[in-house]
Amino acid sequence: MLPIERQRQIIEEINLNGRVLVAELVKLLQVSQETIRRDLALLEKKGILQRSHGGAVINRPSPGSDNYRRTAFNEYDATFRQRMNENEQQKMQIAKRALDFISIGDCLLLDSSTTCWFLARQLPDIELTVLTNSLRTIQALAVKSHIRTICLGGEYSDRYEAFHGIVAELPLKEFLINKIFFSCSGLGSDGYLREGNENGAHLKQQMLLAAERKYLLMDASKFSRPSFARICHYRDVDFLLTDNLKDKALQQELAWNGVNVIDCSQRAQAVQLINY
Repeated sequence: MLPIERQRQIIEEINLNGRVLVAELVKLLQVSQETIRRDLALLEKKGILQRSHGGAVINRPSPGSDNYRRTAFNEYDATFRQRMNENEQQKMQIAKRALDFISIGDCLLLDSSTTCWFLARQLPDIELTVLTNSLRTIQALAVKSHIRTICLGGEYSDRYEAFHGIVAELPLKEFLINKIFFSCSGLGSDGYLREGNENGAHLKQQMLLAAERKYLLMDASKFSRPSFARICHYRDVDFLLTDNLKDKALQQELAWNGVNVIDCSQRAQAVQLINY
């Protein structure tokens, strides 16, 4: 196992439990105590955790500190601009496949993910209503005269180029939303979708409650990726659109839980599993 893979698993364990023990990590990762201690020392330097006797605990930033709103133990909580340039081809594939699930007259909900931004840019100029908290998505839809765009306002975050908070959540109760398209920071080994910050996770929870059909757009780099705040379990999703899912055990678990997996790298071979 590579050091970065080891450290990602340590981060996931400490996110789930709030603490880790050296002895437990030795058994879990099958490495020496010295290796684990070096990993913990490195993660402590990054501000992800605080070492203690025999292990480590989460490094919780204090209210008022610069890191309070973007806690350090999610190393993937990048800015929107940074994420725009990650896995562009895969996100484009997923966005184009998502178009097959959209019909004239739909009321759609798009989150502030970069994958949904790719989707917004691909949307044809047809009769649709789109609700979103993403400034970039609003800008992408502004030139499409047949699409009615509704902004979920609230507190604006320049880091995520999106709105969040209670003001963004309140309008969700007023609309009949057919479909939500959303992404997340990662899918953990515990089966939960997670986000890099608690504000984004809570808003996505409310978005999911408001929509009839739920489509998760997630490229393969996010599988087994640790992240901070829990959104929901994958069993709460109707469709998973991804570019490559090699984990056969996970595929089987998703099927058992009623999640329809769409392999966007095999568009010509895709099979419609249920009416949508």
